[in-house]
Amino acid sequence: IVLDKIAESIGTNPSYLSRKFKQEAGLTITVYINTHRIKEAKQYLSSSQPSITDIAMMVGFNDLNYFIRVFKKVTGKTPSQFRRKTTGAPASK
Repeated sequence: IVLDKIAESIGTNPSYLSRKFKQEAGLTITVYINTHRIKEAKQYLSSSQPSITDIAMMVGFNDLNYFIRVFKKVTGKTPSQFRRKTTGAPASK
């Protein structure tokens, strides 16, 4: 999901959409989308399958390292740490 595509789909300017979204929601569209993606990833990580790489792709991250950075920023843990804590199982990339 990209700001330009969202703006185009509702017929508005990306800059205007970004300003209005932040004004109304109190956070940027990117932060909102990433937070939603991480919430979904946490549900997948609560089981021992699929792999962390597969989960990253399933929730919309094309770069595993970026997914790990965003996940840690949002949760305070890496996906592996989160999975180990919730399942007790070793995490696989």
